[in-house]
Amino acid sequence: MKLRKVLVVHKKSTYQIQAEEHKEARFLKLLEEGSEVVNRVKIAHEEHVATLNSILAELDKRGIEYQSLRRSEVEAVVKDVDLVISVGGDGTFLDASHAVFDLPMLGVNSSGSSSFGHFCLAKKDSFARALDGIEAGTIEPLEILRLEVSINGEPVRELVLNEVLIAHSNPAATSRYIIEVGDAKEEQRSSGLWIGTPAGSTGSLRSAGGVIMPIDDNQYQYFVREPCQRPGQHWQLLMGLVSGATDTRITSEMRTGEIYIDGPHIIYPLTFGDQLTLKRSKHSLIAYINKDVNKIFSPHAQQNTQGTSFTGKH
Repeated sequence: MKLRKVLVVHKKSTYQIQAEEHKEARFLKLLEEGSEVVNRVKIAHEEHVATLNSILAELDKRGIEYQSLRRSEVEAVVKDVDLVISVGGDGTFLDASHAVFDLPMLGVNSSGSSSFGHFCLAKKDSFARALDGIEAGTIEPLEILRLEVSINGEPVRELVLNEVLIAHSNPAATSRYIIEVGDAKEEQRSSGLWIGTPAGSTGSLRSAGGVIMPIDDNQYQYFVREPCQRPGQHWQLLMGLVSGATDTRITSEMRTGEIYIDGPHIIYPLTFGDQLTLKRSKHSLIAYINKDVNKIFSPHAQQNTQGTSFTGKH
């Protein structure tokens, strides 16, 4: 594939926001005092700027036309480019993915000191080799499952790459809802409900106790956070893997519930009787990602998914 035009989506660093734009007095005072926390933020900013400049220089060198935008400046749907390149960490990659439907993506980790870069195949020093592999066809993209969310029958704009959290708007309050997976149905109370993709299985879901899945798996999973079961109650739908062909339905029993998509920035309100439907999207993410990236969290991730699948019939 010959790359002729690309879109570069980059983050705005914390240092840039606090020190350069807002000139936040507390932040500047800590910087002057040599605070360890603030110094780390400055180092991450310098790494990010160096990486972004190096990427743009490489694109110029190759004669590839590009547009460089902050992630907040990206249009709802990106079109008419050969590749979308995210420059930042996983948060930047996730944000950029919400504007991508059928175009391939490449993530570049711009600050190794502050970002894990799970979705990022390249770094500053390996970016040129990644472009060589993409153009030569020696690096091939993966199709990664995404979820579509509908609220009362209306699809929301963003496709879920990582996970959805359904919870009360107050983190100290009880989340109340009815969950349906296939033919099984259950009324529950908990601190919230995670529903996540294979790509998101190494993040919050893993921390909560979910199953680590191969990143190109065709199933998704649900996991109930801190279930509030009364004595004698034994809920059936506390966790499980769901076939990509099976919908999961949630009915809110909360006056002020919320749904969080891929982190804290995309929030939709839920009230009494609101119905959520989650299903596999027909728009998988096409991305240049290491197929074995999830294995670093569990060498036996493939084996762990066997024998726990749910098809919706129990």
